[in-house]
Amino acid sequence: MYVIVAGCGRVGSRLAEYLSFERHDVAVIDRDPNSFRRLGSAFNGLTIEGLAFDEETLREAGAGEADAFAAVTNEDNTNLMACEVAKVVFGIPSVLSRLYNPEKELTYFKLDLDYVCGTTLITQRIQERLFQSEKSVVQQNRADLGVKVVELYVGEEAQGKPAGSLNYGVSSKLLMIMRENRRLHFNESTPLESGDRVVMLLRREGWDTVVECLGPGVDSATCRMYTIPEELASEAVSEEPGEGSRVIVGGCSMVGAHLAYILSMEGHQVTIIDEDPSLFKRLPPGYTGDFLEGVIYDEETLLAAGVQAADAFVSVTKKDNKNLMAAEVARHVFDVPHVMARLFNPDKEPTYQELGMPYVCGTTVLAQVLLERLLHPVVSVKASCLFNRYNLVEFESPASWDGRTVRSLVDDAGVTFAYIVRRSSAYMPEDNFVLRSGDLVSALVTTKRLARLEKSLHKK
Repeated sequence: MYVIVAGCGRVGSRLAEYLSFERHDVAVIDRDPNSFRRLGSAFNGLTIEGLAFDEETLREAGAGEADAFAAVTNEDNTNLMACEVAKVVFGIPSVLSRLYNPEKELTYFKLDLDYVCGTTLITQRIQERLFQSEKSVVQQNRADLGVKVVELYVGEEAQGKPAGSLNYGVSSKLLMIMRENRRLHFNESTPLESGDRVVMLLRREGWDTVVECLGPGVDSATCRMYTIPEELASEAVSEEPGEGSRVIVGGCSMVGAHLAYILSMEGHQVTIIDEDPSLFKRLPPGYTGDFLEGVIYDEETLLAAGVQAADAFVSVTKKDNKNLMAAEVARHVFDVPHVMARLFNPDKEPTYQELGMPYVCGTTVLAQVLLERLLHPVVSVKASCLFNRYNLVEFESPASWDGRTVRSLVDDAGVTFAYIVRRSSAYMPEDNFVLRSGDLVSALVTTKRLARLEKSLHKK
């Protein structure tokens, strides 16, 4: 396919790189030629300086022959106009726009324009993770298949137990261990250590094995997602805040305002903090929480916001360093149980990861969703785990894999198999499992190895 991307900001450049990985022809338009520096050295598409909605610029970009067009600049009006020109003037079959302000959704709807609202999307991702315990995160729940991919924290109760203790027939399988922020190569006898994080594939019957190894305190939030014996459920004490929890939102950005509003509508006690009081105008009329002027990482400001009684804190300003600093203060100075930060620049992910900071990278999330809405990529990203070091991806087993075993493909594809779906049944990835063309594969892979996986899937 030939795809034109209007806007070479962080999202646009990431989207263009993803499209390039998928072996599509790509042209990128931006009025600032310096923005093209964001494109990686592997990008071999066109770069065109100009306005996204200018007809001459679009003609130069080959709009007449384009199969798809994505407007992802930082201006809603620019994206709107660019999509209208692409759709009406050039008749591009697939047109997609990025939207900042949720209040403008009605305009896009009336014009029959397909769009992805980054503010709403990032807010949803933060909500999904904010109230999950760091000790147990459900990365994917396939109720239709009876399996879940879960990330768990190893506490002192499991110290020294063999890794194989977590495996139980076809009901539980240990997929990955992370120790001191590094992936650990393990076998059945490798002793677990307190502080390890593990990723597992679980069926309902496998939960007993997990509780026996890690202890019932691993997290009752995960317990409730299974039907487990009453005695186990009663032993686990929930750490997850319910309705009426006290939440502090640091930063009245577009995302911060929307998040604070949604949380307040859900019955939580919300306080939003920002240095610029004029930004509180972004809060919708239905917002029932409080707002406070101040620096989000300042201890006095946080005390005034009630941080000592807070159940959750999330920093969502447009400054990565500020978000990280505020989240660290909330987590380590005030011991807030649930802490999360927003990340803009993907280049800063290693810092967040080394500090073990739960975060949502809006740039990556938005680019991935835009890619999947524009076309059906070979590899679809479903979730992230181990502090976003690994992606849980899904793809169809190619013809070149037919008859090959899981063991033979691990190094070639650069992935860790999570489970394999064939004829509506999920299979555990045993080493000798033989794949067939058309199998649906779920696997764990680093962002850097996505390109290697793509290359492997494209082999004839």
